[in-house]
Amino acid sequence: MAKREERPSASLEWAFGQILQVLRKKQGLSQMDLAVATGYSLRYIGDIERGTKSATMRTMHDLATLLNVKLSVLVVEAERLWESDTKTRKRPQRPKQ
Repeated sequence: MAKREERPSASLEWAFGQILQVLRKKQGLSQMDLAVATGYSLRYIGDIERGTKSATMRTMHDLATLLNVKLSVLVVEAERLWESDTKTRKRPQRPKQ
């Protein structure tokens, strides 16, 4: 669902941010749009999307409400992405021939 970026390790915060970004872009919203509508700072929205900040339940609820999705959808999708990414990283590399 989300575009994968190179990073040192996957985290649930990263996965949540990726899902948030995908949903935001699908609705044609900018980070600034989210910031203004929710009252959170632009920097904070960016940090959440990059996975460098862990959003509180209240923040996640506010973002889900603004994006017209249930909080559970954001959490479940983030968990799926995180698990998928974790499995991909644990897969042994094929030897080069």
